[in-house]
Amino acid sequence: MGPKLGVKAVSKAINCAKSTVPYWLNRWKESKDLSDSKRTGRPRGTTEKIDQRISDLATNDNIATTRDIQRVLKRQHVDISQETIRRRLKEHGGKFSPPISKPLLTEKHR
Repeated sequence: MGPKLGVKAVSKAINCAKSTVPYWLNRWKESKDLSDSKRTGRPRGTTEKIDQRISDLATNDNIATTRDIQRVLKRQHVDISQETIRRRLKEHGGKFSPPISKPLLTEKHR
């Protein structure tokens, strides 16, 4: 099984506080698991189904702006911000760029 070291020796060997060693030993004895626990945090504002709907609207329905997507979703009683829509599109591999603020050149300009 190897040499038995005291708390002080272990903490010095791995460069941590003495109180950390018994904490992890007890955790190992109780659960035989040292992986990270699930962390708390703010829940997502959208479900996977809504995320997929946003992605579908942007690609299949050729809706150009996040404002248009927001309007379509609002008609379906889904109230989320344009910023959330941008984040979901980015998660699905899309990229956001602000709309062109001035009109494109026409044949008349040539």
